[in-house]
Amino acid sequence: MADVLAPAQNKVMGTEPKDSNQYVYFHSGSETTYRKVADTPSTSFSSIPTIDLAEIDSPSFETRKAIAKSIYRACHDCGFFYIKNHGIPEDLISETFALLQRFFSLDHETKMDAHVQKNPAIRGYEPMLETRLDPTTKGDTKEAFTMGDCVIEPEQDYVGKTGHKPPSHITKAQNIWPEKAPWWRDGMYKYYNHILPLAMKLVKILALAFDLEETAFDELFKFPITGMRALHYPPTPVDEDSPSIGLGAHADFSWLTLVLQDSVPALEVLNQDGIWVDAPPQPGTFVCNVGQYLERQSNGKFPATVHRVRNRTGRERYSLPFFLTMGPDVELGVLDSCVDAGEKAKYESINVGDLYIRRVLPARWKHPTSIKYKDVSEEHWSYDMLLG
Repeated sequence: MADVLAPAQNKVMGTEPKDSNQYVYFHSGSETTYRKVADTPSTSFSSIPTIDLAEIDSPSFETRKAIAKSIYRACHDCGFFYIKNHGIPEDLISETFALLQRFFSLDHETKMDAHVQKNPAIRGYEPMLETRLDPTTKGDTKEAFTMGDCVIEPEQDYVGKTGHKPPSHITKAQNIWPEKAPWWRDGMYKYYNHILPLAMKLVKILALAFDLEETAFDELFKFPITGMRALHYPPTPVDEDSPSIGLGAHADFSWLTLVLQDSVPALEVLNQDGIWVDAPPQPGTFVCNVGQYLERQSNGKFPATVHRVRNRTGRERYSLPFFLTMGPDVELGVLDSCVDAGEKAKYESINVGDLYIRRVLPARWKHPTSIKYKDVSEEHWSYDMLLG
């Protein structure tokens, strides 16, 4: 664990970073926020709970409800949890890590063939230091490749798998792939088509957690926004005073995130009292966390917990987060059951796609899509701007 931090304070967009020994910065939505280093911590979670999914498909409603209650407690108290006995084959996981190592060892030119700047949807390859979530550093010391939902790619086969015909405005290409490495697309989709069904099982369990029918969220996730981000973190200096960081402190802009991480420890989670808690790899598990859409839907009862990646091991690190969000046409409001008697909802109802574009464009202000619409008033922004 590292610094002790105080409760969240004001955003600092457009201001000079304060002394990094006294403040920690993190991204929340499209804003940069900070917390002041505190003198004395109080009590919050000090470890990440583990949920056993062995009986997630049990015919017993009571058994499934018990899993839902455990997940509710984990989301409410921590915003993070491990899952074990999840059903993803171990040989596929090993194969996927080998795939990541093979891709990131390719020459720079081959990877840049699918550079994120060539893709209107802001997906593809990002080289080292191209993003910077912590303004006190030179940039994030990681390289990444992002792909996600695309209803016209045959590997996703939305109509065949769901029987639902997608709305015409999303039937456009959204992913970009390196031409000289066709095996990369094949391998990524092999994993994608296992992790998406697992994520959808968690959607049903979370509906139960809110005392709703298991199918209550099905319509919201008929055509979900998904993102799968392959990440490579090279070794960074082990000196605690080093300003380098793999991925700066942030809260995920998703509904739920499922992270496959290798054996190299680097993930740290910020608890409610301002203490960085280690989330080390646990064999046979994924680490899951609440995103900002679920925080809104739960009226803040489930926090989108701040986290960061610091690889101080001297070893290469690979991870593969999967981000799940409801469809861009969904109107997202606070669940009635999450508004306590005598209180009002903390969040207004909002279109999922509108909120998404307001997060993505400011975060990637140098991207051609952002530049293209820089003179368009934010009130006229729409998710379709990412579709070319």
